[in-house]
Amino acid sequence: MFADAEPDISSSFPTFDTLGLSEHVLRAIMEIGYKKPLQVQVECFAPAKAGRNLVVQSRTGSGKTAAFALPILHRIDYSNSSPQVVVVVPTRELALQVHGEFERLGRYTGLKSVCIYGGTGFGEQFNRLMAGVHVIVGTPGRLLDHYRRGNFRTDQVHAIVLDEADEMLSAGFYDDIQKIFELLSNLKQVLLFSATMPFNMENLIKRYMKDPVRIDLSKDQVCVDRITNVAYSVDTSGPRIRTLIAIIEAEDPTAAIIFCNTRQETEVVAKYLGRRGYDAQYLNSDLSQTAREAVMAKIKAGELRLLVATDIAARGIDISFLPCVIHFDLPTDPQQYIHRTGRTGRVGRPGRAIAMVSVKDLHSLRRIESTLGIKLKQAETPTREESLKMLADRKIREFKERLDAKPAIPEEFTTLAKEILADPDAEGLVSLLVDAYMSPPPAAVDDRAPDRRESELARSDGRGTRGFRPSRRR
Repeated sequence: MFADAEPDISSSFPTFDTLGLSEHVLRAIMEIGYKKPLQVQVECFAPAKAGRNLVVQSRTGSGKTAAFALPILHRIDYSNSSPQVVVVVPTRELALQVHGEFERLGRYTGLKSVCIYGGTGFGEQFNRLMAGVHVIVGTPGRLLDHYRRGNFRTDQVHAIVLDEADEMLSAGFYDDIQKIFELLSNLKQVLLFSATMPFNMENLIKRYMKDPVRIDLSKDQVCVDRITNVAYSVDTSGPRIRTLIAIIEAEDPTAAIIFCNTRQETEVVAKYLGRRGYDAQYLNSDLSQTAREAVMAKIKAGELRLLVATDIAARGIDISFLPCVIHFDLPTDPQQYIHRTGRTGRVGRPGRAIAMVSVKDLHSLRRIESTLGIKLKQAETPTREESLKMLADRKIREFKERLDAKPAIPEEFTTLAKEILADPDAEGLVSLLVDAYMSPPPAAVDDRAPDRRESELARSDGRGTRGFRPSRRR
């Protein structure tokens, strides 16, 4: 959540040493290796530590988790093991991320915290609550479930944090958030963080926040200085997913999140890519919590190249190195474009946001451009032949790299290779071997035939029969 170096910051810009942190928190920061605080962390620290209400509009990836965690760690009575702070987030993944940041920053303070979310049993969460905690991080529904079961008290909760508040409201949690506020009879402080400010957010602010300090760091929401927004025309001569493959080969990202609008589409796209040798997995709410956490761990550790996800499932993914996001489907809401695009270009790093656009996407595209004040740059979509050639060249390079390592190849295999090459059906036999080599394990492969999956994706496109070329007026 912190940058190793923040560009264009003068020597007078506060450091962690001069920010006013306790020695325990400062020690944790130094051990973690964080160098300089980000702007949102500096601007939030003093008013939040003083107990003021905060409304912070800051883009995803700006370091806002630490912006509320740092001051909160200085407002906790560590001799009292009753809950004092509640942090509410929209998804399980974000809950785990925020809780992890609290544990890292508060490791020497004596902090006791718990992360509670749905999709898993109550037992371990109940035990942590019964053992005493200072901070509860959780999703709205599970927080209310635990309270109704009498698993924690709220009479000593003096602060609440709403993280990614706009996403909670858009996901239908407005009533749950109101119920949570009604439980906190001794509430003294509200910290609200959001990338956007929809109209119903102001109703929440007026009702529960007195004289809040407003901090707006969202002027570069789509980060035109760090994120390149690009549009590729969908090649309508084939299934939409073939354009995705062409984009992957042309862009060759080390890692990317591919956004789809439906859960079914994430699964089909990921399996299609896996069937063709790409390192891809999907993430949606149909997966078990264990499976979701496993996929999240792989993408965060850099062990997964392509993550195909829905908007909700991707919330809370904090990958500082992610160079690229791809909109397989454009979102209908421009604010969602901000959230998706905010997965890349984090903490000062460059990024690319790539949109796949067909004729029937034009309305959504124009709305995104006009609302956000951006223009997507045109990129030339490789032809089918070009993308297949790029794929072949890349795979041959990978094979040669393995060969250059001089692996021990049994003599039987070398003899078999010579016989295959001399056989009249050599091309088909080699294709069969390549298919077996590049395909994922059988358990992960869709049992439908490849051409059926392709036709399914083509039908689900439904976006016109003509290609689209974005305007060259950029």
